[in-house]
Amino acid sequence: MSVTAERLPDAGSSPTWRTRVADAAELGRTTRVGQLARAALVTLLLVLLAGVLALVAALRTQAAADDVVQRSGPLTASAQELYRALSDADTSAGQGFLLGADEPPGLRLRYQTDLAAAGRALAVLGSASTGTGADDAAVTTLTQGLPAYTGLVETARALDRQGLTYGSAYLREASSFLRTDLLPAAQQIGDLQAAALADAQDGAAGGVWAVLALVVLLAALVGTWRLHRRIAHTTKRRLTPGVALAGVALALLGAWGVIALGVCALATTTGLDDGTAPDRELVAARVAVLQSRGDEILTLVARSTGGSYEQDYVRRSITLYGWQGTLDRARAAAGGGAVADEAAAAQTAGRRNIVVHELVRTLDAAGQYDQAVGLALATGADGGQGSVQQVLDPLDRAVASTAATSADAAATARAATVLLPLGVVVLTLVAAGGLAAGVWPRLQEYR
Repeated sequence: MSVTAERLPDAGSSPTWRTRVADAAELGRTTRVGQLARAALVTLLLVLLAGVLALVAALRTQAAADDVVQRSGPLTASAQELYRALSDADTSAGQGFLLGADEPPGLRLRYQTDLAAAGRALAVLGSASTGTGADDAAVTTLTQGLPAYTGLVETARALDRQGLTYGSAYLREASSFLRTDLLPAAQQIGDLQAAALADAQDGAAGGVWAVLALVVLLAALVGTWRLHRRIAHTTKRRLTPGVALAGVALALLGAWGVIALGVCALATTTGLDDGTAPDRELVAARVAVLQSRGDEILTLVARSTGGSYEQDYVRRSITLYGWQGTLDRARAAAGGGAVADEAAAAQTAGRRNIVVHELVRTLDAAGQYDQAVGLALATGADGGQGSVQQVLDPLDRAVASTAATSADAAATARAATVLLPLGVVVLTLVAAGGLAAGVWPRLQEYR
């Protein structure tokens, strides 16, 4: 029977990495120097993790705030202007057709100005298009369709000036093309840009990264404080400058981050509640007023065949001025103040405009067509155009106010985070360097 001796490791062989890790862990548990080194390492890792998370939160918030100021905000405004300009151009074209040779230069200029504004807005939106997707298809529809629409309007105008009655058919075709093709494409772009703006505002309001950074930062502060106490207890030193510097840097980082991200979130919320939310309803109301005015004009242009336009007018009026209609929602979104007062003024003026419209329809139904046209185009307070303008004026002021609120809030949010990423990097490095400078000499003392 033979006995095999157990093979012992060679004296000159080096230990494996597993052995080294086990030995280091044993030293960390059983010796003071190991315990101090382990606590310092954990604290350093928490500091670095807090810095990384804070940097991610700062960069994401800053990028979202920049997007609101530089991209999604202006693009949303351009989409709104495109829809408004197209609607107003259609209304102006109808009024000019009714006036015929008596069309004033100012009305013609308004039509041309609207087309120019639509072209500029479309150029801005087209330059920001990705080249694929729904936004690009809508931009293509508008780019190709706008010249076709203006061609139909000009044909109708030229035929009318020649006294040919079928010019009105071209005008109705132009308006139908605008309403069934161009305006839906503009609405699609507006919806996409509004969604992008909402996403950017959500990002600028902070989020999970900011919460995670704050939690880890608090853990790093607690770890730094406990480390400082451990050193004071074991070495009888009341102050370790490096570790104290790390604590101060972390406290500064926390205070700066909370203030900057808090201001950014507060400004973004203000811009959303007092700017974007009521602005969306006010813009929709303004466009609906223009389209209902177009319905009124086209009812007169089409004469006996304009029943569908009158139905559209009634439907839009109910949506605008009725209970929980567009202007009611705008007032509720504004929450009081000057914007809500302007929405209320528009609502009151709109109901007066409905009375004028009923008088126009009464005259037209009684066979007094010329008198109906005259009342519909009258610019006085009791005329069709004048009463419509009394609706549009407060809406224009309210939209300008909400747009300014949104822009100011976005600028404030952006300014609050402009230096935060750099501050995060600097203060994190200072904290990490302070820990290393404070702990390393204490570790050397145990040799």
